Amino acid sequence: MLEFWRSIPRTVRLGLLFPLGFLNAWLLSHVINNLQPLVSLFVTATLFSFLLNFPIQFLHRRGLKRSWAIAVVFLVAILFVLFLAGLLIPQILRQLAQLLNSLPKILASGDRQIDALEQWAIAQNLPFDLSAISLHLARNLSTQLQSIGSQALDLLVGTINNILNGTIILVFTIFLVLGGESFWKGIFSWIPDPWGTKLKETSEQVFANYFVSQTILAGILSVAQTLVFLLLQVPYGLLFGVAIGMTTLVPYASAVTVILASFIVGLQDFALGIQVLGAALIVGQINDNIVAPRLLGDMIGLNPLWLMISLIIGGKVAGLLGLLLAVPVASVIKTMVDFARYPDRMSEDSLEDKPDLEPQLAPSEQEEQAEE
Repeated sequence: MLEFWRSIPRTVRLGLLFPLGFLNAWLLSHVINNLQPLVSLFVTATLFSFLLNFPIQFLHRRGLKRSWAIAVVFLVAILFVLFLAGLLIPQILRQLAQLLNSLPKILASGDRQIDALEQWAIAQNLPFDLSAISLHLARNLSTQLQSIGSQALDLLVGTINNILNGTIILVFTIFLVLGGESFWKGIFSWIPDPWGTKLKETSEQVFANYFVSQTILAGILSVAQTLVFLLLQVPYGLLFGVAIGMTTLVPYASAVTVILASFIVGLQDFALGIQVLGAALIVGQINDNIVAPRLLGDMIGLNPLWLMISLIIGGKVAGLLGLLLAVPVASVIKTMVDFARYPDRMSEDSLEDKPDLEPQLAPSEQEEQAEE
């Protein structure tokens, strides 16, 4: 089959691939929409299983039996979720509610600062007229913040109150951690080799490494930004720090969050707003240039233009979940396209990288397998 496909002229293959790919994507989107919210719950559980599998493999390689490693990781994860639900999330929601209630005062303070800046410009004979700009920015900021705040509150409250969805995600996650390998092996077995094997290896490596690394980066940045904001005595420091950290899960989104947080603080205190902007940029640069390369390396391999296109398509198709999945999905697609174009080169690369994809078993597990 592959020999026949390769014998077809390249222009004909490209002409066939586009309509077939578009048709399959259209059918897949309709199937996903009809199966919602089951698909979203399953995808969320899959992401959690990727995250939990990383410490499970770590403990497993250190000599702990996999069953005990799973039990320890799930216990720690449950305690961490209880900590978030009991202490951190209520504080963030409280600061978000306070920010929304204080929005009129913040905008009034911003108007006074802009008026003072305009008076200074007039005294210096500078041709600045900031009144129209300030009115336009104030209206847009008020509308956007109220919309974002109400949506965030509705989303968080709805997620917390929806115990059924949480239970389904927990059950899916447990089954994927326990039997995910055989499940995905059965799914990819429907794809003929070498495509099925290559797609399975690439998907496992890209998704696991990407989400584990991005989650670690988000946690580090959240803690670092929050500590800096608390030292600067920034109002709503916890809210802004966590928001900046969590938006790193979506490329380029944290920069927008930094600008928005600095602008809000600057409306109350212009000097403090500049400090917030400078501190957030410094912490972000340290995170991007020192911490991130050690975790991500050159794993994604996407041109920034294709990265932006994938984010736009992902957000359009699946909203927030699409933004989270856009980058790894695009990376997998790029790898498979390269495999189709250069099968010999990609096969050699996969053979060289294959040992890294299979974690070494602990001595106790090797003995158990030998006995079996």
